[in-house]
Amino acid sequence: MNVKKIKQEQVVFLRNQDIFTISQRGVTTANATGTLSGTKVITISTAAIKNIRSITVAAVTKNLGTDYTVVYGNTSTVITFGSNQTGDYIVSHDYGTDKIFPDMPRDDLDIDSYPRISVDILSAPGDAFGIGGNSFISDVAFSVIVYDDNSDDIDDYVDAIKDVYITNAKNFFYLPFTKRILIGPTIDSPDKKNEIMQKNIDYVAQFNVETN
Repeated sequence: MNVKKIKQEQVVFLRNQDIFTISQRGVTTANATGTLSGTKVITISTAAIKNIRSITVAAVTKNLGTDYTVVYGNTSTVITFGSNQTGDYIVSHDYGTDKIFPDMPRDDLDIDSYPRISVDILSAPGDAFGIGGNSFISDVAFSVIVYDDNSDDIDDYVDAIKDVYITNAKNFFYLPFTKRILIGPTIDSPDKKNEIMQKNIDYVAQFNVETN
């Protein structure tokens, strides 16, 4: 279980679902194109890429984890495939500032920096899986938190998040199966001068098996 990869997958997923518009997020969608000739790596020399929307090679769609991994950097992003690839590629991606992150908003952000979404791990209790101590199983609980200055908008964002997780409950690479466990109340966000409210929608991802 890799906490950083789990959080990154969820953040990229939410960015790709257009819960916020690209204008709200402060990003631009673009395509990187080229041709691969028996190679495994694509480097996109664009600053501040926030999410890969899709990748095709020779008109075949590639999937995160199964077919490739991504390392996002400040000045470039590197995509590495599990096997050599040949053919024309298209990488759809967003770059810019964004408002969906794997951490909590800073206290010094002004009201124009909202709405925002944060993702964090709540807990990951585990246990032995089978006999011999070679395999372990865990349930990963995580929270998606929406921040805004309008409670009706918060409810709309939470409803949209709920719907996309229902559709994609079994579609993640690092989390085999996710289910909703809680939608919390709308509360004043701490240290935000009573200007910003927040609501959380919590999930548990089951059947995460690790083997020595």
